[in-house]
Amino acid sequence: MTSYSRQTPHVADAHARLTRFLAYLEADPDNPNLLADAAASAFDAQQFATCDELLTRYSARHELPAALVNLQGLAALAQGNFTAALAAFQSLDEAHAEPAVRYNIAYANAMLGRFDEAVAELEDRVLDALPCAATLKLRALHHLGRIDEAIALGEHYAQSPDCDPELHAALATALFDTENLDGARVHAARAPETPDGFTVRGLLALDEGSAGTAHDLFERALALNANSGRAMLGAGLALLSQQRFAAAAPTLDRAAELLKSHAGSWVSAGWAHLFNGELATARVRFEHAAQIDRGFAEAPGGLAVVDFHEGRFDEAERNARIALRLDGACLSAALAQSLLAEHAGLEQTAADIRQAALNRPIGADGQTLARALARRSSRLNHDNGAGLD
Repeated sequence: MTSYSRQTPHVADAHARLTRFLAYLEADPDNPNLLADAAASAFDAQQFATCDELLTRYSARHELPAALVNLQGLAALAQGNFTAALAAFQSLDEAHAEPAVRYNIAYANAMLGRFDEAVAELEDRVLDALPCAATLKLRALHHLGRIDEAIALGEHYAQSPDCDPELHAALATALFDTENLDGARVHAARAPETPDGFTVRGLLALDEGSAGTAHDLFERALALNANSGRAMLGAGLALLSQQRFAAAAPTLDRAAELLKSHAGSWVSAGWAHLFNGELATARVRFEHAAQIDRGFAEAPGGLAVVDFHEGRFDEAERNARIALRLDGACLSAALAQSLLAEHAGLEQTAADIRQAALNRPIGADGQTLARALARRSSRLNHDNGAGLD
């Protein structure tokens, strides 16, 4: 997501103007017009701290007019100070609350995790005035778990011939999370050069078992947005599917940090560390996943496998039972059972269970363990920042 900012000239031109205005201010330091022009030039030159300083000098002598209050908010947004930005924009009275201001209030709220407030700001007049507003509202609704509303909104505005490509990308993401893969594919194709467009195409490739293609698409997404948790998760899952465990582990750790409360990313990181021989780290990841979502079977299932490798067979059996109570089709629990059966000397039983867990196609689409874990972990729900990476 992006804030709605000023139409800015070339940065070099703005820098030249700023230098000129600063020279004038040396001779006339209290001139309000010069301070205002210098502050605007500093913003356009992307010298946001200088912009703040000039606005502070102005406000020490004069009350900031609405245009400079708005500039103050924009400078705060540009520096990631969303609380200060929100305070500035909300101080403008209704007469100055044009759609761009309302959008920026919504944007600041969203970045502060206040998604209900963000949705409330994005009224029809804002959506109709600014193409980016519908994208922001779609993402906020997605995050709140109001995914049907998000998709309906996206499909309505996607009909416009000048639809924002980012809206197609956000809509593709929501459709992917509802397993409407055909719809996700259509809208991702209409957002080919966006981070989310690359990410959804990567997830679709991963879903089809094309891990190499998927990884390349995730890398392109991360080149555009290095902090995209979903793209980072996809890149790690692609590496995991390729059995590149040493590379997958730190990538999935980073994804889990970015997504915070997405249990699937922590479980995936756990598997990468487990397959890389790092049992203690794997245990920490699985335990964290269990704390986030007590109902996610793959967390105790993964712990059962770690328990087995650490020789804690009774604990492995207990965790496997817990996982299977949560989900009778839990793949990690099936793997734990195979290991336990082999340990007990029941070779045929172990071979049968391992075949089901690791090699035999699971369901009509022919998933294997690694692919199924990747598929389950790649979908985000409304409790983990689904729409906002």
